[in-house]
Amino acid sequence: MERAVVVLAEEMEVVPRLEQLGLPKAALLDVVRAAVGSRRNATPFHPLSAAGQFSWIEGTTHLRRVFVPQGWEVCRRDNIESIFNESVGIKVVFQNADRAGDPLYDPIASSKKGAGSARAVELGQYELFPEHKIKETAEITAAAWMLFVYADGDDVRAELSCPIAINDEKYDGFHERILLVKKGEWDGPNPLADDSEPPADYEVTVSRKD
Repeated sequence: MERAVVVLAEEMEVVPRLEQLGLPKAALLDVVRAAVGSRRNATPFHPLSAAGQFSWIEGTTHLRRVFVPQGWEVCRRDNIESIFNESVGIKVVFQNADRAGDPLYDPIASSKKGAGSARAVELGQYELFPEHKIKETAEITAAAWMLFVYADGDDVRAELSCPIAINDEKYDGFHERILLVKKGEWDGPNPLADDSEPPADYEVTVSRKD
């Protein structure tokens, strides 16, 4: 029987779920805003891949800029750049997307997923099911969550989702999807924001998994 994906789309369910994961919505939107602003720095003289590269670099950087002071750690296992939180046993990877924030359709990554990404997703399945738990929460078996960001001009959408597997270099199904920005909801990011200012302080509530 096919497993039904959990899709959280309403504020009343999204906000408390994100708090359980130690990922305040306002902080995640700050990361999305930074990535979208960086994408817009690409000019016609840059290589075609520049906009996506700028977005990924600044998205990953800002993810760490915001969350490492809140107790998260920088993680680079298998050359997958992410952040990791031992208390909740999860890692978060920034991911440019060709589709995201759609309540009916799963997100689609802009790039193909290699062996390292597949391994991170596969190992993370152990922590989702206590009966298969090998050891206490550890970085190598942390459940992998993807911060998908889709941007096409002023059309910006985003979600935080936990994939089931990677097959044929693509994400193949999701355990849970938390929609952050749906079509028509973007509030107009400021790509000229001063990154020299310290990041805002976010109140983080972390719930350890049983």
